[in-house]
Amino acid sequence: MKSPNAFSALLDIYISPSKAFNGVEHAKGWSWLAFIAISLVSMASIYIFYSTVDMQFLINEQFAAASVDATIGEQKMIRQSIEQNAEIQVWISMISIVLGTAIIAAIMAVYYMLIAKLDPESEHSYGAWYGFTIWTIMPNIVLNLGTIALVLSASTDQISQTAVFNFDSINQLVVGLEPGSAFYTLLESLKLSSLWGIGLGMVGLKCWTNFSTNKALLFSALPTLVIFGIWAIIAAM
Repeated sequence: MKSPNAFSALLDIYISPSKAFNGVEHAKGWSWLAFIAISLVSMASIYIFYSTVDMQFLINEQFAAASVDATIGEQKMIRQSIEQNAEIQVWISMISIVLGTAIIAAIMAVYYMLIAKLDPESEHSYGAWYGFTIWTIMPNIVLNLGTIALVLSASTDQISQTAVFNFDSINQLVVGLEPGSAFYTLLESLKLSSLWGIGLGMVGLKCWTNFSTNKALLFSALPTLVIFGIWAIIAAM
């Protein structure tokens, strides 16, 4: 079975991802709708956060995170830079999230295209794999809707940026390391939404190639395993 149209695929990617990937495989333009949906929800979460948060509280939080090992002179420069950019942070963040999504998808599309060559029957183009990657990023919509809910339901405007944008991180959910810890940034970057994306990648590869479940899971998880494995080794040194 496959999704009959792009709007159905937007729902199926969460409840029946194989239907979504089967529908997307030979469809034209569906992935643009997914990219637009991801971008709009991501930008909305950023705009709502910056429109709600106490800016001085946010500046102090960002300064504390950026100046852990800085000298007194460097701390002064860091605070000055943060304060100067405070008013335009929202726009920088909104543009960065859209560009970042597009760039990550472009890189991952190359990876999937190369991996797919291990299946002699796979003949999908780079553009098809670019669209494929966009659909594996769809958990970001749920993540950003969660961020919006946390911000709007907060009883104060002194809202931690890390707490609302990384609420699904392994660090916040399980470990609880404090800033400055060697593995803090790594575990804040490893999120449930990322693991969900790996699962979607596995399902998609199963739909688009003749890979076994284990091989599809391995290839979907491999970039994350390599990146976080190297990161962990560096953090432990």
